[in-house]
Amino acid sequence: MDEKEKQRMIQELEGSDRHLGKKLALMVSVVAISLSLFHLYVAGFGLPGIGSKTFLIIHLTFGIVLVFLIFPIKKGLKQYTIPWYDFMLSLVSLGVGIYLIQRQDAEAIMSARPTEIDLIIGALFIVLVIEATRRVVGLPLVIIATIFIAYFFAGQFMPGDFYHTRGDFSRFVYEITYRSNGIFGTPIYASAQFVFIFILFGAILESTGAGKMFIDLAIRGFGKYKGGPAKASVVASGMMGSISGSSTANAVTTGTFTIPLMKKVGFPPHVAGGVEVAASSSGQFLPPVMGAAAFIMVEFTGIPYFEIIKSAFIPAILAYVGILFMVHFEASKKNISGIDKSEMASGRDLLLRQGYLIVPILILLYFLVVERSSVNASAFYSIIAMIIIAFFTYRFKASMARTLLFAAILLGVTFFMQYLLGFVNQGLVSLNDVFGTRVFSAETIRWRDPIFTMVLGGIIVSLIFALFQKTLKRDTTPEKYGFKQLFKGFDNAARNALSIIVACATAGILIGVITTSGLSTKFTRIVIDFSDTIESWLPNFMVGDNTQLYIALVLTVFACLFLGMGLPTTATYVVLAAVIAPVLTNMGLPVIVAHLFVLYYGVLADDTPPINLPAYATAGIANAGPIRTGVQGFKYDSAALLLPFMFAINPTILLITDASALEMTWAIITAAIGMATFASFIQNYMFAKYSIIERIAAAVTALLFIQSDLFTDSIAFGLFILLVVFQLYKKRKQTPQTA
Repeated sequence: MDEKEKQRMIQELEGSDRHLGKKLALMVSVVAISLSLFHLYVAGFGLPGIGSKTFLIIHLTFGIVLVFLIFPIKKGLKQYTIPWYDFMLSLVSLGVGIYLIQRQDAEAIMSARPTEIDLIIGALFIVLVIEATRRVVGLPLVIIATIFIAYFFAGQFMPGDFYHTRGDFSRFVYEITYRSNGIFGTPIYASAQFVFIFILFGAILESTGAGKMFIDLAIRGFGKYKGGPAKASVVASGMMGSISGSSTANAVTTGTFTIPLMKKVGFPPHVAGGVEVAASSSGQFLPPVMGAAAFIMVEFTGIPYFEIIKSAFIPAILAYVGILFMVHFEASKKNISGIDKSEMASGRDLLLRQGYLIVPILILLYFLVVERSSVNASAFYSIIAMIIIAFFTYRFKASMARTLLFAAILLGVTFFMQYLLGFVNQGLVSLNDVFGTRVFSAETIRWRDPIFTMVLGGIIVSLIFALFQKTLKRDTTPEKYGFKQLFKGFDNAARNALSIIVACATAGILIGVITTSGLSTKFTRIVIDFSDTIESWLPNFMVGDNTQLYIALVLTVFACLFLGMGLPTTATYVVLAAVIAPVLTNMGLPVIVAHLFVLYYGVLADDTPPINLPAYATAGIANAGPIRTGVQGFKYDSAALLLPFMFAINPTILLITDASALEMTWAIITAAIGMATFASFIQNYMFAKYSIIERIAAAVTALLFIQSDLFTDSIAFGLFILLVVFQLYKKRKQTPQTA
């Protein structure tokens, strides 16, 4: 499957089966590339003389325009052109965006007295957002938004705490469209300010061929072991998923290579697809990107980005430990071996050919973790370094002398740019008088000193790799990289971001309704009352100090799984972060724990059939049924079902407590053993098939490890050791019979 077929598959799964001719495709690509370049510019040099609200409007408006140009009114039309009505919707969306920019500082808007035309345009904008969401994300989020809107207007007819008297049309349109607690609230701000630039980072990295390198390295490292291709799939999908904002794109990218290998060594098609589903979806737990949720979490919680990824790291690793154990037990049950070493690429050749692609990721982590730079700046620097490294490594191998000359010219231009920008900005300011605008200022382009360092460092890294390749005389020609591949990365980034852009905009409608109707202040009381009712039904020996919280957590799990069946994980997290997470924090959970709890179950819900886009992607590659593949994906991810309860009850593994290093190590070890034991319970196998009593013992052991105190851990360890010993004895006893 080549790159075009992959991208077409991803688009069709996400709702677009419109295949345009060359001219129309070029027009759409120009719009998409422009949006990506705009965000790269803002990340590197700041807002070009515009306010932050204008930035959000441009971000969302161009996103909606692209939706109507790319996504048909319904699936299955197989269109080869853009219908006139979609052209009209794109132009109307553009016009509405321009109107909102011009009116944002008007006296009528600032004084909360919108005119009649303001209300009409605002209502039209809400409709456009919802229709764009329907086309990209699907009906579930639209239905939820419609229910919330209906609740806003029917509040006076609602019983108990749901009652309110704020259901006014003028108030609704004003709050949702023109205020910062509606469409242009926290979710869309995070999407524009943080999420897009990391989607761009992932798309450009993929355009360099890094995805194939990650897969080959994972196969080299894990392919020889039992069930090797499946374990390699888990590791490769984790590496790709940590920088990708889309589980579907991750599943297609890695599954194209790993699923045929899994089938080759003996995994059934639906199992091979299911492994890839679980591994691709769980990539959204793994820093630094976490499926875009990390950046939205920054806005919701006010917790610095570094603290969020630090807390998320250990649980994410544990989630992958659970999937790896699930794969291992599956391979052991079916006696599936690994790949012969002769069939795997040389690790040295892989690193010589494409090892330079790891450098931009290290640069990203350096700026995020060591320098503690802003998220935008960190992504911008790593993108610049990545483009330079990919561009020059290929050319140094082709023509060393000519490329050195070009590199020297580029370094000269970059070095003197910091001195020339003052004159450039003065020239731009003079354009204000020519065109009668206030767009440009003396700081329109703000130079960042690390840019020169990134260009110089990128050229040095490229030169070192080229010299190594020539010296060792290995046939390791780097991946070809030029402007065609670069612009393809820009194009894919904008397309991949559309689902997040419109989902965040619609989630803003939900948040606006919750805030404006006053439901946000009442929801905690509603959940507490409901938990009290359930607690009153329980026998006395099951009631303790935290029973009410445990009931609320279980209710949250069902809410996450229900919502997540029809929503992309980012939208699921936004809704749950706005509605459920505040309830959990009000009931005593730390803020980061509450938000990671809803994120984990929101991501796990992405594996839940019947609506499971990654499963449809991998099922198509594996030639298996999508529902059956989805069930397998949920099964393999189910090892992580206990993980949120582990860190909710004992936040030590989130690295947010004052626990000692020994206590943290102990908590991580017990959590890992609990994950492995629960995986064996799901698979009904450890070293041999479980009896009913052994399986119950495995479940009890895993549940006891959740509590993580000395008493329960001691019992759990005793049960675990007995289980392992008895399983080894059972396996030894069965081996002669099998022989």
